[in-house]
Amino acid sequence: MDLYKATAALTTANGVTGHEASAADVAEKYFRMYTDDVWRDSSGNVFARIGNKKPCVMLIAHLDEIGMMVTDIEDNGMLRIRSVAGVDPRVLPGGEVVVFGKKPISAVVGAVPPHLITGGTDVAYKMDELMCDTGLTREQVEENIAIGDVITFALEEPLKLKNNCIAGKSLDDRALVACMLEVADILRNRVLNCSVVLCASTQEECGGPGANVAAYSVNPDMAIVMDVTHAPQPGTDPISSVALNKVAILMGGNIHPKMYEQLKQSATDQNIDYETEVAMGFSGTDADFVQMSQGGIPTAVISPPVKYMHTTVELMSLDTLKNTAKVVAGFIEQIGEDWEERLCLDD
Repeated sequence: MDLYKATAALTTANGVTGHEASAADVAEKYFRMYTDDVWRDSSGNVFARIGNKKPCVMLIAHLDEIGMMVTDIEDNGMLRIRSVAGVDPRVLPGGEVVVFGKKPISAVVGAVPPHLITGGTDVAYKMDELMCDTGLTREQVEENIAIGDVITFALEEPLKLKNNCIAGKSLDDRALVACMLEVADILRNRVLNCSVVLCASTQEECGGPGANVAAYSVNPDMAIVMDVTHAPQPGTDPISSVALNKVAILMGGNIHPKMYEQLKQSATDQNIDYETEVAMGFSGTDADFVQMSQGGIPTAVISPPVKYMHTTVELMSLDTLKNTAKVVAGFIEQIGEDWEERLCLDD
């Protein structure tokens, strides 16, 4: 599978939290490359089942992205906006965006020039100081755009950088949806002692209700949540970041310790560099909800690191993304008849 091509197709789809249908269409198309057992639920989650044996392993990566929403239309046609699920207003001025009204309309985000404000270039704009400008008059705007319409960063394919790195919007977490496809591609000709359910979940960025619904309805025997973590960059604490070329395997309060050990073993067996990431409490991923569903689902988290999270230039290594898929595939391949015993916490 062309991992870059799949990632680009997913990231250039519209899918602001709560409005993931277009991105879900792309995910469904790719899922059908590996199985005909593909479906969606009432929360918009997209699933694909491979095999029908016990145990059932669910892989989950969220489909939604951060974005904005139109809150008002000014007399001059400019749009007032608010963040949906975590856009940093510092990255918006001068940015290109797309407004999804009756049809997609390109726009820019502007602000009062530094020449005209006290503090000049030292001032960080707040969201209510920014305007979205389509170039249309108010009358033209009202023919195409309504309050409540969503806005994304410009729908551009990830930029290819050196050392097989890419940078672009919504790699958090569409790149991991592509990573699930890579797992399916690795396993497509392997004999498995389990079934695998891929889930592209909705609404993770606003609290994870999609994953909650998905875990309850699928009720897997175990789950691996695939989400990004932070890579080092100037100004970050080394303790809270993982090297760009290493796969992060999470250990913490809502992580099943036996699954953690088995993911580490998969990485070791394949000579893949990994690092243990630590979360004292909840991980801030879909795992927080999956682990508590039904009577409790053994859950693990695996992550490729990214720089500049929640911006238009999220940066990650395709090599690390591929290695993440290899670790997960290796975990699945080693599942045998003793799977319950290997998850038992009594010893």
